[in-house]
Amino acid sequence: MKHKYNKKLTGITLLLFLSLVFASFKTATIEKLMMNMQSQSLHKGKVVNVEAELFFDAYTGQLITRYIEPAGQIMVTNSKGELAIYDESENTVSFRQGAEYSTETNMIQFFLQGKTQDLGLEDFGFQLMSTEFEDNLVVTEWFPPASLYGLFNRIKLVHEDFLPIYVAYYDAQRNLAKKVYYSEYESLGDVFLPGLITEFNYVGNDSIISRMRFSDIETNYQAQSPWFDFQIPEDATPNQ
Repeated sequence: MKHKYNKKLTGITLLLFLSLVFASFKTATIEKLMMNMQSQSLHKGKVVNVEAELFFDAYTGQLITRYIEPAGQIMVTNSKGELAIYDESENTVSFRQGAEYSTETNMIQFFLQGKTQDLGLEDFGFQLMSTEFEDNLVVTEWFPPASLYGLFNRIKLVHEDFLPIYVAYYDAQRNLAKKVYYSEYESLGDVFLPGLITEFNYVGNDSIISRMRFSDIETNYQAQSPWFDFQIPEDATPNQ
């Protein structure tokens, strides 16, 4: 039972972390996108490996995440923040809903929309505090809106060659809470997507290190798979 709980928790955490890479592409050149994702998390000497295939349809706003390791779990979410978690082995389904599950609210969407200048911070109400130039880097600091004072003191964003390479989040007590590095960018037409995302989350005197790598990226006509049409079986038993 413990293994099953960790399995679902890992899947939801990944969904929130990347939740995706996919957002609303209605004004972009990408209509469909599929890719492989490999994730590795390290905490207190324990390593958790996850591999999944991701299928995103821009017109419907639906993202399907098929887990390969651990196998047997499929997540379906959309732009409305509706999440369904299907367990193939038990033919059961769980439902959740919230803005955090929406395919339109994740930070990675701003890469795909070409909004790499601020990674969507202005959209969330952040204001530019300062801009500095260090060698070939552009360093900006952003002040949070009043609604987020309890979470952030500021966010530091670093660019190189017009692309974000590092983001630092400082909590309300001005302590460094999280660092995220973006690297190994891949060009998808006029869109640049990081192939590797490395995140450090600081919890007290400890830290959780996560690394997420994307590969086998296909778009539009090259993105062909029956998984785009996946539907949860009608006889699946809802979990209470």
